[in-house]
Order: sequence, then structure tokens, then C-alpha cells
Amino acid sequence: MPMRPSGILVCIAFGAVAVSARPAGGEAVFSAQAVDTAIDRGVKYLLARQEGNGGWPSATNKHYPLGASSLAAYALLDSGVKADDPRMVKALAFLNQKTHKTYTLGLRANVYLAASRKNPLYRQGLLADVVQIANSTRDGSYNYDCRGDGKSSGDNSNSQYGLLGVWAGARADLEISSKYWQRVQRHWMGCQNADGGWGYRRDASSATMTAGGVASLFVCYDNLMLLDSGVAACRSSKALLNAQKPIKAGLDWFDKNFEASLRGGVPMGHGNSIFYYLYGVERVGLASGYKYFGKADWYKLGATKLLALQKLDGSWHGPWGDTVCTSFALLFLIRGRNAVAFNKLQFDGDWNNRSRDMANLTRQLTRMVESTVNWQIINLSVPVVEWHDAPILYISGAKAPKFTQGQLDAIRTFVHQGGTVFSVTECRGGRFTEGIYNAYRKMFPNYTVKDCPPDHPLYSVYIKLKGKPRFAVLSNGVRPLAIHSKDDLSREWQRATVATRRYAFDAAANVYMYVTDKLSSVRGRGTTLWLPKVRGGGKQVTLVKLRYGGNHDPEPLAHERFSRLMARHHKVDVRVVGPTPISQLAAAKTRFATLTGTEAFTLNASETMLLKSFVESGGTLLLDAAGGDERKKGFARSAQDLVARICPDSGLRTVSSMAPLYNMPQMKIDTVRWRRGTKVKMMGSNHPMIRAALVKDRPAVFVSAHDITAALVGYPSHAIFGYHPGDEKDPGMAFKLMRNLILFAYK
Repeated sequence: MPMRPSGILVCIAFGAVAVSARPAGGEAVFSAQAVDTAIDRGVKYLLARQEGNGGWPSATNKHYPLGASSLAAYALLDSGVKADDPRMVKALAFLNQKTHKTYTLGLRANVYLAASRKNPLYRQGLLADVVQIANSTRDGSYNYDCRGDGKSSGDNSNSQYGLLGVWAGARADLEISSKYWQRVQRHWMGCQNADGGWGYRRDASSATMTAGGVASLFVCYDNLMLLDSGVAACRSSKALLNAQKPIKAGLDWFDKNFEASLRGGVPMGHGNSIFYYLYGVERVGLASGYKYFGKADWYKLGATKLLALQKLDGSWHGPWGDTVCTSFALLFLIRGRNAVAFNKLQFDGDWNNRSRDMANLTRQLTRMVESTVNWQIINLSVPVVEWHDAPILYISGAKAPKFTQGQLDAIRTFVHQGGTVFSVTECRGGRFTEGIYNAYRKMFPNYTVKDCPPDHPLYSVYIKLKGKPRFAVLSNGVRPLAIHSKDDLSREWQRATVATRRYAFDAAANVYMYVTDKLSSVRGRGTTLWLPKVRGGGKQVTLVKLRYGGNHDPEPLAHERFSRLMARHHKVDVRVVGPTPISQLAAAKTRFATLTGTEAFTLNASETMLLKSFVESGGTLLLDAAGGDERKKGFARSAQDLVARICPDSGLRTVSSMAPLYNMPQMKIDTVRWRRGTKVKMMGSNHPMIRAALVKDRPAVFVSAHDITAALVGYPSHAIFGYHPGDEKDPGMAFKLMRNLILFAYK
């Protein structure tokens, strides 16, 4: 779609670390943990309300005996309750009744879609509902009844739910006639108001109906776009451009009115239900990919509203009863909270030649990895901390991107904070390749983009690729900072050519699985492991990073993040100094220094003697193989040789589990959590593998062949051999080891 005005996308800052939804002031505070807690409570409430016949009470309308039950089952399946769970089996059996109600059919089709992913027998019910709905409409709209007679025509509330049911069939690969999508598209385009919004029929625009209108047009657009012959080129046909205009007008309505709609400044519309509305907002947000409507992060603002409205029993109360309201609230929180795989970067240039590439890719990726993943559009005007919903920043184009220095700084910061760039050249755009490579040189002058050899894990980490695509990688010696493809993968994603160009989707799946270490650490929307800086207010220590002739600082922000975690978890202020030349170590007046690297190294005689003097005068030195040295033939071997020179009277020995280092008061380390691949290679070892050399009977030099440095940044990666990087609730094993090491040095 055309680029939206760049000036309207500005960030709102939200608290990202609070766990309680309602602090002392009484207002809800957004956090990933608070959302997870709210979801758990809501799920428990719905399960507790299930009746003996498998259904849920339909307290507000006896004409919809299956409506509330369909919605509740839909929410529970999306929350992760399995289709073969006895409670869901009972619910699905209850729903197996004849009905001609539009709302019920639309929702039940989505129940069958979710259930059929585990049990294909439910596809029969899905097919029957989709056929009934599709054959009911006369003009692309629906009234309250779907009798399969081609006579249904009515309001926009019923119409969006009729389409929702047929869309479930399309996502299950049922064949839907192009005439159906065209008929529905004409309906929604024909009743759009001049302000870009929609009303219940042809009345004034309201929040609920505008959400339904934009979401419905996106569904039609996606399905009709695949039939357009011009979609492969870096241009769109006149028909597609015309179809984009009403969608853009609807999104502009949200830019202007979304925040006001949650405050009551815009008519809510049908049923005056915030819960019904937010379910529509979620569909618009996920379909469009936009993280912001106007100045608001739609998910954070909507979730904050729901956190404040949740009752003590886990329910939400409003029109149509608690079952319906709770189900709508859960669908917003759950579907919006699902992991974001890719941030698509919006920049000045041809960033959006293929407006639906990420939508189609993540839809297929969800099927491939059997876990729901989303995408979103991020822009360069917001703080980098807001980018970390996704581990991958996707940049594409055919022309050379022209980033300012400030924009390059932002992208580099995202990468240093643990992100990875994935760039794709479109439409044989050699200038894009040249331009993005030039950007990489400016951001990371110490590293070079290199073509991947055939045995690189990117070609086999999840699916074995056969010759396509060609990957190139910019690596810091630990992990890929950027991955590039000169093959036009975006074209195939845009065209959804899964059957004929499967390699393009397999390649993206490999990139995602490589970066996330095969989904071992996937974060939901609204999560960031890069926490705000706070003061510890207690003990003060100094950590010096040493500089030498090798790759001494592959992860520049590792120890900065460590210092933030120390202040937050232990009230200790860690002053990080460096990279500092070894010649200036004495002047730093520290008791703890780290020497990090990714390859074999050699220090000169002067540097060796200075380190010897440092440890003999009471200092503690950590030699850490960033990324891990699995075979101990590179950095670890050089570290061992160095220790032999600075500690000639003591060999390296593995630190015992009984050693004081692992048994400090309230900081005991008695078990180890490894990264996914490392755990397999360690063959059940549950003990930290740190070796130490003594100076005057004091452990003074520690060596780790298992990565600590990269884990301190907090990202997963299939490339790393070492300790688990942690997550929202657990700062990670590498943090605990570094914490004990520095406090042991300063005891």
C-alpha cells in the first residue's frame, strides 16, 4: 500500500516493567507480565462458567443459543487450550447444531478452523458453515440470518461477521470464488463515509463499524490481490491502487480518532461495547501491520484499558453478558500479544513496494512453525526500545536507501541491543544491494558482508534449502548482525506462491528459526528485554572491558545491560569502563576486568606482564569466549596459554560446585540453564563450566569457553554455544554467573 504520511507516527511512552495491573494510584499500567496474568485469569473464568452440556450461558439473547458458546470456545482455543482437551471436546459437540444466525456461523467457523489444525475432522463443519455463509449474501452484506438462499442483505455489524466466517475458510485453503470477494468489497467501498469511516448502515461513522470496515476491506484486498498480474513487479495495477484508497482512508480515520474513541470522544456505535470494538481494532492492527494509530500504540493502549476493566474474578462485564465481553477481551489480548517475527522498516524511499509481503509470509510461517506469529510496521521516528517486539528488522527495496546518520545510529543500536537486520533486494535492484551494503559498512566498519558458504546453518537450521536463495551475512564473530538476500524473496511472499516457490518461505523460516534459536526464546508484543536505566543505590563496583589487538568488543552493550539488571535486581551500581587498553588498566582502579573475544589472540609481553601484575595485586580477570568456543581451539586455547604465562604456578581447573563462587548468600547457583543447542551437546551436564587459576591461593583468573557475553545482551541465537540468555521473568544464567564473579571480586 502507499506510504502513509510520515509525520503521524509518533511513539507514546508506556511503563514496561510493572507487573501489577493496578498500582497504588489505581490506574492500570501496561506490562507483558500484567497482560499474561489477565489472560490467565480470563481463561480460568471462562472455563469455570462452562455448563454441563458443554456450552456457556447466553444470558442476554435467547435467539442466539450458540453465539456466546461459539465466542467462548474461539477465545479458549486461541488462548492455547487444546482441541482435544475434554472440556473443548464437549464444547465442540455442543456447537454441532443447526443454526442460521450470521454472528454464530461466523464465529463458529473460526472455532472449527482452530480445532481443525489438530483434528481434520472439524474441517467438515468448517466447510458447511462457509458454504452456508457465502451462499447467503445478495450484495456482499448480511442481516441477522444466513439461510444459504442468496437473499441476505443488511447492516455492517452482521456483514463483518459473515465475512469473518468465510475468511476462516480461505485461511483453511477452501476455494472461495473471486466473485464473492468482489461482491463484499463493493459493499464496503460503497457504504464508506466521506470521513473514511463507516456507520451501522449508511449513518454517521462510529468506532466499531469503522474497525469492521477496514478489517473487511483488508480481507478482500488480500484475496483479490493474488489474482492481479502486476503484483510481482515493484508497482501495482490500477485496480489494486483503487482498492487501496478506501483502506488508507479508513486507516487515516483511526489515526485521527483512535485515542479519542477509547476516551468516549467518538461514538462507539453498535452495542456501545468497548470489548466488541477492541476485537475489531485488533484485526485492523494485525492486518495493516501498523504498530501505531496516530500517536498511540494500539495494543498497549487497548490492553491498558482492558487491564483497568477486568473484575476480580477474571471477567469483563458489559453489554451482552460477561461470557461475551470476557471472550472479546481475551481475543484482543491474546491475538495482539502473539509473537511478532518481523518489523518492516518504514523509511523515506521505496520501502513498501510489496505491501502484503509480510502479511502473507507470517500467515504461512504460522502454519510452518505451528505457532502464531505476526508482523508490524515500525518507523524511524520512535525510540529504538519500541522496536524490540520483533527480533528481526526487515528492510527491502529496489532503490538505494538513503538513511541519515541518526537513522543509521538507530538501526545500529537495535542490532547492538540484540536485534538482527534481514534485508532483501527487490525487482533486480542492484542499487538497493549496493546501498544497503554501504549502510552496513557505515554502521559496522569492523565487519564485512560475506556470502554464506553452502554449509552455513542458514541453509539447514530448520528446512534443508537446495541452492536458493543466496544468503550473505554480516557477522561480529558471534552471530549475524545482518542477513541479506539478493534473490527477490519479497515477490514470492507478495504473490503467496507457496506451492510453486516454496524456497522463499522456507528461507524466511530458516532466518526466523536461526535468530530465535528454533523458537527457544520468543517474546510477545509489548515485551522488551532492554530495560530503562535505574540507580541501584547500594554497593558500587567497577567493571573494566579490556581492549587488545583482537575482536575485543563484539557486543558493545552486553555489560551495559548487565549493569541495568544489577541495579534493578540487586541494588548494585556497576560502572562499566572501556574498552580500555591493557596499558591503562592500573589507572582504572578496579578489582574486576574482562577480556572478551571470538578468535585466537596473542598479547605482547608488556600486556601480559600488566595483567600478571593486576591479578597479583588483588584483581580478578575473566576471559570469556563471546559466542562460545565449543572445541576450545580458538579463543579458549589462547586464554589457556595466557593463563600459563600470568599464573605460572597454577593450572586451570574447573570450579567445584562447592566453591564459594557458587554459594554466595542469597545468590546460590546450583543448576545451569543452557541454550537449546548447547544443552544437547552438554549431554545432561547441570554444572557451570568455568575454570579458574589461583594466585596466592585466591581464584584470580576465570576462563569460560561457554558464552557469557552474548547472553548478557539477552537475545537467543542458534549460532551460540553457552548459557541461556534469560527472559522476562529470569535474567538468565550468564547474568547470575557474571553477578557472582564481580561481587566475588569485590567482597
